[in-house]
Amino acid sequence: MNAKTTATELSKATNDQKSATPAVTTTTPQTVAPASPSAAGPIKTSATPISSTQTTDATANEGRSDASVSPPVKAEKKSKAPTKMEIASVIYLRMSKQKDVTRKQIVEQFVLEAKLSAAGASTYYQLIKAKLG
Repeated sequence: MNAKTTATELSKATNDQKSATPAVTTTTPQTVAPASPSAAGPIKTSATPISSTQTTDATANEGRSDASVSPPVKAEKKSKAPTKMEIASVIYLRMSKQKDVTRKQIVEQFVLEAKLSAAGASTYYQLIKAKLG
């Protein structure tokens, strides 16, 4: 016998081995909901021309400010409360004009008026003195 079996011979052999009683198979039709174009956009097929599909590049403007979007306009600009450094600077200028004022007295005023800790007041004194002289 020939070692090569052709497809025709194979199908004849399988047909001969089938049983005489046919198998009963019943299938129930399954309904498939049509895809909604509005849910996920229009359905694209191979017939859809490339020029009609919309593509957006989300990274094109990344890191850049959009010139067409203007920031919201503030009705009134609220004046901010003075910072501790500003308060301490005013105290330093006021007290440094007086005669015989020590560093310790200025630091104590920083604690009282600017609500600074003793260590913070000492630091502020050094920073202001270096800045204003």
